[in-house]
Amino acid sequence: MFLKEWQTELRSQSGVLNGLLFSVVTVFAISFASLSTKMSGTVVAGMLWIALLFSTSASLPRTFLSEEEHGTGDLLRLISRPHAIFWGKAIFNSLQCVVTGAMLSALYLGFNGTTIGVPWLFVVSVLAGCLSLAGTVTLCGAIASQASNRAVLAAVIAVPLLLPLVTIGVSAVRVSLGDGDMASGIASVIGLVGYAGATLATGPWIYATVWKS
Repeated sequence: MFLKEWQTELRSQSGVLNGLLFSVVTVFAISFASLSTKMSGTVVAGMLWIALLFSTSASLPRTFLSEEEHGTGDLLRLISRPHAIFWGKAIFNSLQCVVTGAMLSALYLGFNGTTIGVPWLFVVSVLAGCLSLAGTVTLCGAIASQASNRAVLAAVIAVPLLLPLVTIGVSAVRVSLGDGDMASGIASVIGLVGYAGATLATGPWIYATVWKS
């Protein structure tokens, strides 16, 4: 399943191009709006997470939704198990999200000239945040995959799951930028790791239930 998603992406390159487009436009807009303005670590972390959220959520749910739209969902049900399908798509989405997060972080911090106070905490925060975001969005796409209004339903399901995730992610990144105490940052990173584990562990079982309905 992972190889299928990889080969599909190599042919269409829609996910990478969408992520790149959103990243560049978002970074440019935020940098232009904050020109000649010194922003705190909390504001920078919030802006970074907004950019990351929009860059990834635009393309990641499509891995499930496109199967039903293209009529390949029935074929997958014949040749694969639901757990294998979810894990393959989740791993691909995680890889894509990590690449987008790294690219977006480099662009954003480079344009704004922000100094990273604790580099290792910043890297771990972005990595854990990307995994959590990929797991959450993949789960929402899996739940809504067989609904008639898939895209709208996936967005509605994602809102209550993404709000606490963004809060934890901002708290972790702002500490790495020198705004806050280290204990709070480490606790937030642990929260991100737990969030990623919860979504990725429960996702296959929830999708298997949807699969049978």
